[in-house]
Amino acid sequence: MDLFPAKAQFHTGEPVDVILETDGEPWERAEAAVFRLNDLVGRQSLRPAGPRTVLSLGCFDSPFAGYGVSVRLTGGGKTAVLETAFDVTDSPKRTLRYGFVSDFTPADADNGAMDWLRKCHINTVQFYDWSYRHDSLVSDSETYRDMMGKEISRPTVLGKVRRAKELGMQPIAYGAVYAASREFFEQHPDWAFYTGAQQPFVFIDVFYIMNIQAGSPWREHLIGEYQKALEKMEFSGIHMDTYGFPKTAFSHLRKTPEWVRLDRELPTLIEETREKLSRGGADPCLIFNNVGNWPTRSTAAAPQDAVYIEVWEPYDRYCHIARLIDDAKAAGGGKPVILAAYLPPFRTEERRQAMNAARLLTAAIVSHGATHLLLGENRAVLTQGYYSDYARLEEADAGLLRRYYDFLVRYLELFCDGELETVSMTHTGWDNDEYRCLNAPASAWGEAGKLWMIARERKERKLLAFVNLCGCGDDRWDRGKPTPAVQRGVRVQVQVDFPATGVYTASPDGPSLEAQTVPYTVQTGAKGCFVAFELPAVEVWRIVWIEMKGGNEDEK
Repeated sequence: MDLFPAKAQFHTGEPVDVILETDGEPWERAEAAVFRLNDLVGRQSLRPAGPRTVLSLGCFDSPFAGYGVSVRLTGGGKTAVLETAFDVTDSPKRTLRYGFVSDFTPADADNGAMDWLRKCHINTVQFYDWSYRHDSLVSDSETYRDMMGKEISRPTVLGKVRRAKELGMQPIAYGAVYAASREFFEQHPDWAFYTGAQQPFVFIDVFYIMNIQAGSPWREHLIGEYQKALEKMEFSGIHMDTYGFPKTAFSHLRKTPEWVRLDRELPTLIEETREKLSRGGADPCLIFNNVGNWPTRSTAAAPQDAVYIEVWEPYDRYCHIARLIDDAKAAGGGKPVILAAYLPPFRTEERRQAMNAARLLTAAIVSHGATHLLLGENRAVLTQGYYSDYARLEEADAGLLRRYYDFLVRYLELFCDGELETVSMTHTGWDNDEYRCLNAPASAWGEAGKLWMIARERKERKLLAFVNLCGCGDDRWDRGKPTPAVQRGVRVQVQVDFPATGVYTASPDGPSLEAQTVPYTVQTGAKGCFVAFELPAVEVWRIVWIEMKGGNEDEK
């Protein structure tokens, strides 16, 4: 049996349907409930119409909100409960949940990838290595091989692009900003970048690095290829990839080699790409890859739709994840933040260890208000930078990660609340009493063997996320992890400036995603008022939020 939304994301005011699959079992009644955070906002009852029933939930007028759906089935003396989630938004660019596809042979035309990504609420899909050449993106042939020798069917690519749009996703064309084939380089050697020894830059002996300077012929050629991808293949945007090098290079466009700093040129490349692709009223989605967090400080404010960082060493600790997200938010001025943090354990370690690493990393990224590029194809995860070498998940593991994505969408308004400020490192520890975990080992920065307590707040809301690293022997996010030791009866104390109207908790690890009301007491002391409460258990990931009311309205 299964329950999932008809689309990965819905527009504000658009009719919302969810699909109930019962595998032909004779259920007599389906009772559906719709929740927004801790509030019940809709209910309906019906008789399932065969093995596949469409539940029409109506229209939702919120400009940005996540919802949970629970369906209780009864019949023949049996009961079953299924859960899913959906979100509505006035713009899909307000939150980018990024996934990937990379298989485009004729046999892959209907391989289940787009349906799987829809069930995981992936609303933006990178079409990885879909093109003929990095310097000639769109092929005139029906079938061809890319620069790595992979077989590709142009009708398959186009079919998946169209299917993605049908399912509420933005299909994004992979397009490296400076990669060209040897043949193209040999035809235009003066268009390339050169090393300090005045030798061409070459990546894995296949891709020649071209000159992306303003005014260079390669830049004009590249943007023209991007335009062809949008027009001929119907893509909704471009993933502007880089390799993290070179950071400096020499241009041979003039008689004398000219030294170039790429961190100064790449922002202008993004700007020019945006300007030219947006002519005629178009609004393409642009995502630029800051490999190893470079040059995020230069590019984050450029006119793109996310701050996207491919995470590599030395950013290999959980605390680095928090730092990357916080810095990217500040530099990007409110843009969504996406981390491409690949998980080698799915390739090199026991699967349970890898799954624990995936759950912990997803929890850490989402709790800080960002999203994680991990899922793709049909039940696959990324283990390295070459996406075609993904790892396939077993059905149970795929279902578990899908549940984590149900959770992050259901509580979207908490995780993506742009007014929440992360205060973990300044409001805990030493003589800071704002947030205290009273009876369990806790850390503000993701230490091994402790609960990672992530605190975010604004005037009338406080959000606490607990990511359980108890039992973990190291704080490397890219290594497999043992199953965390469950922490029970966790007592917490939080300072509040205004009267609390409710304390609520939810977790993707228990029997239900539904929010639970948490009993609390109010205490006063020399440093103000506090709410104190106890959590029943923290398995891997649990959130708690406190709603308050008070203060001057003009200070919100």
